[in-house]
Amino acid sequence: MIIGATAEVDLPELNIFGLTCRVDTGAATCALHAHEVVYHEDESGNEFIEVVLFDPEHDLYTGKKLKFTDFLSRNVRNSFGTRQKRFMIKTRLVYHHHSFDILVGFSNRTKLTYDMLLGRNLLSKGFLVDVTH
Repeated sequence: MIIGATAEVDLPELNIFGLTCRVDTGAATCALHAHEVVYHEDESGNEFIEVVLFDPEHDLYTGKKLKFTDFLSRNVRNSFGTRQKRFMIKTRLVYHHHSFDILVGFSNRTKLTYDMLLGRNLLSKGFLVDVTH
């Protein structure tokens, strides 16, 4: 499947549709903009994260806190070369009626043009990147 430098995707489990993303062959995993990510541990030792997606000015911003109990954290190298802890979830991504299970990390992309990066963990599922496409 051919994909261009940008792509429009849906993340139905997160109720996100028509999101324009940047394709990044240098990124190991997909990254989605989160306005806020907070880690919690309750009195029983159960861990969860609460995530608010996008910035208040964004069309897709709801302000709703999404709660995830099934998550993992990884130390990833950001675009400046420094390591940072990033929380990630597994979710479904739909591109041109094709569905893929992906791992997506939450990061602050406020100053960047695109609210989501599509990384190699998606691209390796049979995509050919053609930036002229």
